[in-house]
Amino acid sequence: MNSKGTFYLTVLALGVFAYIFFIERHTLDTEQRAQLKLFPDFDAGKVASVEILRSNSVIRVERTNDQWRLTRPFIYPAQSTAIENWLGLFHSLNRRLYISAEDLLAHPGGLAAFGLEYAQATVIIQEGKKKPQLRIGAKTQVGEMLYLQQVGSDGVFVTESAVLDRMPPSATDWCDPMFLHLSGLKFDRLQVRARALAGTREFKVERNPADHLWRLTEPRAARVDNSLLQQLLLQLQNARVGQFVSDTPGGDLEPYGLQTPEAVLALSQGTNSVLTVQFGKSPTNNPALVYARRSNYPMIVVTVPKQLLDLVRAPYTDFLDKRLVEFTPDAADRIEVRAAEAFVLQKQADGSWRIIEPFNAPADPALVKGFLGRLNSLQIVDLVKEVVTPEDLPTYGLSPAKRQYVLKGAVLAGGTNQLIVQIDFGTNQADKIYVRRSDENSVYTTRLEEKGESVLPQSAFELRDRHIWNFTTNQVAGVAIEFKGKAYRLQRGGDGKWRFEDVSQGMVNVFALEEAMFRLGQLWSMAWIARGKVDPARYGFTNPPHKLSIDVNNGDKATTLTVEFGGQSLSGGPYALVELDDERTVFECPVRIYEVYSEVVRSLTATVGATP
Repeated sequence: MNSKGTFYLTVLALGVFAYIFFIERHTLDTEQRAQLKLFPDFDAGKVASVEILRSNSVIRVERTNDQWRLTRPFIYPAQSTAIENWLGLFHSLNRRLYISAEDLLAHPGGLAAFGLEYAQATVIIQEGKKKPQLRIGAKTQVGEMLYLQQVGSDGVFVTESAVLDRMPPSATDWCDPMFLHLSGLKFDRLQVRARALAGTREFKVERNPADHLWRLTEPRAARVDNSLLQQLLLQLQNARVGQFVSDTPGGDLEPYGLQTPEAVLALSQGTNSVLTVQFGKSPTNNPALVYARRSNYPMIVVTVPKQLLDLVRAPYTDFLDKRLVEFTPDAADRIEVRAAEAFVLQKQADGSWRIIEPFNAPADPALVKGFLGRLNSLQIVDLVKEVVTPEDLPTYGLSPAKRQYVLKGAVLAGGTNQLIVQIDFGTNQADKIYVRRSDENSVYTTRLEEKGESVLPQSAFELRDRHIWNFTTNQVAGVAIEFKGKAYRLQRGGDGKWRFEDVSQGMVNVFALEEAMFRLGQLWSMAWIARGKVDPARYGFTNPPHKLSIDVNNGDKATTLTVEFGGQSLSGGPYALVELDDERTVFECPVRIYEVYSEVVRSLTATVGATP
């Protein structure tokens, strides 16, 4: 540019500064400011499309249903926020200076002096029925201003350069950085195929339409941990593109490791493919990334975090449900067990449980709830064998099973209860035990023992209602206490007073006796210990015994209730022995009940210094 042109541009720059100093430094009202706007009526919300033309590229974005998409040079979701923000600049552009056509003609450099002979870019905006075309020229030498010409106008405007500064250098700068949008996709099948040292590793999962839970279908049928699978999908959903590498149609995929991908993730709805994602190798200068390609944008190669590839090509066993069983306890209506004995529990119409085999008795709601909870919390420790044959089962003590627990739900149309789950337990292996589900053809190990006690009941009485008996003090007609070879018998009269029988003599704490009868009338078991053939010595039962017999009037029928006390149990109270459901049953007697009863025994034996 000659010295005369330089001088002219300097004058223009000084004119811009003069405009700012003498006009904009003063406070302007709204109407005055509107008059200074370059595009005062521009409404970014009405823009339907934007096209940016440069000498070597074209970027076009279109808005549909309030969502922006790139349509040139390729079709791809766009960053709506970035586009809206850029369009918002047009409304804020001011007329800093206007260079008329006469001034342009008088200038020796013409449009070239302002960078408009060959504009840096042409912007075409479709706003309603209006379609202005703007030619973007050079920046001013000072003042961060820009020369801009609207096609159809002979003059040139000077305005803020922000519209050029924030114009996308390439189409990828307006591309949506999210790698996948899974939330809007409908799919019920997921397949992974990955390269491994031993060849190709593949697995498939399907979503059950009834309960919407995912389940492994290949290489075998098994349950998956739905939370882990959802985490995988969530991480894919939240992943961001590191870089848009290639958008060349028919380009060579080999440099990206996508000709033979490291892993392929395929989503489908039934037999219809929805989306396929291929993961390739890492760029040589960034091992933390890998190349990837999606079937809905097959021409576009991007980089994504390598963590995604690691997640996808993990062994399918990493996604298996580590819980042995999972069910809703309230859904169980029938429990069938074959262990130390075979027994059955049935839920009643009022929601309570009852033992119906091998004897009929109410079940303890807390014990049944605890049993179902422990069964529901068992964890798989090891996968012993993925696929077993009937010939394999005896090896694990599973033909027949050592123990079996079957939960059934509501009665079906055929009159049978719906099977919820069947668990077979085999032989023990150190601190573990072989186990198998009836709906899976695999053998696992789990742990059943905690603190030396079995987690799951093996006999019906372990779930029996813990109330031993129930009577009121006024129903008591008499008591007999046998202690250290001596017998004490007392009667309770209709007046509520206690008297020794003729053959018994001594002194008794009447207040303690009344309290003891009140508490013993609600005798219950802290824990069931043994039933049937009981070894008395094991639980501290002596000979002669320490025995309490209570005569109870129940209407016209008189009953004698007997309990025998043994050594101290783990809970602190004594072991106790009663005849329950026609079987000798050992349980842990509550400490507070026994302490009150002990006061009675101490008062009876005080003359000889004996203590219970």
